[in-house]
Amino acid sequence: MKLSEPSLHAAILFATAIAVVNGFGRFAYALLLPPMRADLQWDYALSGWLNTANSFGYGIGALLGMVLLAKVRPAVLFVAGLVATVATLFICAFTHNLLAMMAWRFLSGVGSAWVFACGGALIATKYGAQPTRAAAAIAIYYAGGGLGIALSGLLLWPVLDGTWSWSSGWLMLGVAGALFAILPARIALSIGGAANNPSHAAQSVQANGSVAAFKPLMVAYFVFGVGYIVYLTFVVAWMREMKLSVAGSVGVWVLLGVAVMASGQVWRGAMGRWQSAHTFAAATFVTGVGTALPLLSSYPVALLASAVLVGGSFFMAPGAVMAFIRANLPATQWAKAM
Repeated sequence: MKLSEPSLHAAILFATAIAVVNGFGRFAYALLLPPMRADLQWDYALSGWLNTANSFGYGIGALLGMVLLAKVRPAVLFVAGLVATVATLFICAFTHNLLAMMAWRFLSGVGSAWVFACGGALIATKYGAQPTRAAAAIAIYYAGGGLGIALSGLLLWPVLDGTWSWSSGWLMLGVAGALFAILPARIALSIGGAANNPSHAAQSVQANGSVAAFKPLMVAYFVFGVGYIVYLTFVVAWMREMKLSVAGSVGVWVLLGVAVMASGQVWRGAMGRWQSAHTFAAATFVTGVGTALPLLSSYPVALLASAVLVGGSFFMAPGAVMAFIRANLPATQWAKAM
């Protein structure tokens, strides 16, 4: 590494933001779903509505972010998203009404979208002068969700074995999220980023011809999202229905998180050398194979392989999208495009 190149330490620390908003804020609900379903007498349809609300909030948050980024810096929206996500983790501990919890999960989704999109753009900005290093930093950033997934499995083990209530689980996630959010918030504010000029944004997109280029990627990303979010919502409940022990269920979940953490290292070469569309295609293909494995076999080896394949690939799809954006748009438009 040249002395003039920034180290990847900032990217590693910044990745804890994804641990908060995705590991704790989005995916840890899969661990809380079985005890909540039993205590609140929900069926799987009602249980699924919480993540539907979260995903809907994620989509609305992305659209709202496009508007807000015309007036505020990406760092401000990033920190606001962290605060919103952590706050809802605490609030969910004291909410038993389905509609009220859906509202809080919706707000959590909004915050997650702001962190996810703005964080990728901020990292790309920080490492903008070194294309290869920027690709590695982006991969590391999005792989940070694995830390949250793995830690949530360990933190919520007492909930799954009946020692704690599910409310205590939400509180534990809130405390961990608050602690993990401090450093990335400070780093984001130090990077800053610039608010977008809407007219300049439209001109730059048209100039690069990237409107047409984005269409197939958007369709592919939509299909990818439909597949992986169902897997991550219900895989733990499915394992419990298959009478897998608490230790076994948590073990598969932690393995999934470890695979996500390793994915940044595994895919960093591809992120740096391949065309972003090729990286996206490869990541989504591997995710699809991993998602299908539990449908084909319930043997432990199939579950372990599924966790490794899904965990090792699904966060690289948005990383590839960020790389595509970085290659096709000026830096001032990265957060809005993401």
